[in-house]
Amino acid sequence: MPEKAPMTRERTLLEVCQDLQHHPEFLQDTVAAKLLLDSSIRDTLLKMWGCELAENFDNALKQLKIDLRPCGGLFTNTELCRIIGTEIAWIREREISKPLIGRDLGKIRNDFVNEVRYGLDPLLDNDSLAKQMIELESYIRSWADFPAFGFGIRALDDATGGILPGEICILTGAPGTMKTSLALCAVDDFVSRTEEGSVVYCSVDMARREITHRMIEREARIPQAVVRSMVEKNDPEMDTIRKMITEKYNARLVILGHGKTDSQRMTVSRLLHECLKRQPQLVVIDYLTRLKEPGQSDLEFVECAMPRILDHAHQYETSFLVLSQMSRSSRAEQATGRIGGHGKGGGLVEELAHTEIELLQQPVEGDKPMVIAAVTKARRGVSGQFFSLGYDGPIKRFSGSTQKMSRATHKKAIFAPADDSFYGRGS
Repeated sequence: MPEKAPMTRERTLLEVCQDLQHHPEFLQDTVAAKLLLDSSIRDTLLKMWGCELAENFDNALKQLKIDLRPCGGLFTNTELCRIIGTEIAWIREREISKPLIGRDLGKIRNDFVNEVRYGLDPLLDNDSLAKQMIELESYIRSWADFPAFGFGIRALDDATGGILPGEICILTGAPGTMKTSLALCAVDDFVSRTEEGSVVYCSVDMARREITHRMIEREARIPQAVVRSMVEKNDPEMDTIRKMITEKYNARLVILGHGKTDSQRMTVSRLLHECLKRQPQLVVIDYLTRLKEPGQSDLEFVECAMPRILDHAHQYETSFLVLSQMSRSSRAEQATGRIGGHGKGGGLVEELAHTEIELLQQPVEGDKPMVIAAVTKARRGVSGQFFSLGYDGPIKRFSGSTQKMSRATHKKAIFAPADDSFYGRGS
């Protein structure tokens, strides 16, 4: 009777790392070494924690650091967080997807991971800017038959101290105060300053094609009416503009928003799931309370949503730029000179944010209104500063120029010296 072949035991991640430690030449090419270990890390995560990975995030991260210790600092803390996040997204994707019986689960998972790691072809990804621009042009032609990082504004960035990974910046203001224009400045500044990393722009106030239109307008420095005319006339210059914007943003920017049906409505849960899948470094929400459920009050929504957004920002070191409208009462307060704490949903919005900037427009006789940016909260900068931001009105683009402003009226002092006594006098 032939002897049974001995069963081979699968090597652990720690054992693989220890082998690599004995062959340092393999660790000199860090990209190749990371790819070599990537699948082992992911398999380890699923085998050890499975569907409970999300609840064991901290333990998984701690164990990975221990197992990877022989390979030195090959992976950063952020990279490990994002690998874990992608696997959590895969588990959830598998739970909400159609039954996978009879399908190659391994191949589907590899495709999922590779899509997250390398991105889709911009012309195939329905959420990519390139695809959105093509759809926008098609939409305009259909009218033919019918009549962190920072903001790229130096003074403002110096005042806020910039926006670091894991932080939340709030932009608040009444409608028409150019919050979206300033948000697009942040997207531009992020892409210009960094060589890698992606941006998710979640537009639930305006249709995605409107944001795409605004991108073309500001990048090509052409008013929207001219863009429409160029598309309607099949102006070849549009090909040049599209190529220029696509090359600049490539697959680094996707625009999300509400779908056509109630089931496709964007919510905080859905947005954070997309963030798990895509692992962006910057997320823009335009604007916050438009993500609330039907019948939910602003206060109820914010009390639930803001802590979840903050937790995600901290866990995955993602920067969030959150736009917030103002209520009518807040606008009335702003008109009397009160600045700060005006985001819809109460003080929790400002309380959990690292930075808050309030925008307001001040009429100027015989000229375009001034757009005033008030830095009302800055954990690393200096709050209480005011700037008039230079902008080109027809293309809704900030120029980067600023003028420091001061309040015309000052609050009366609450405290004053009672006598001539001073600190330190005594025996």
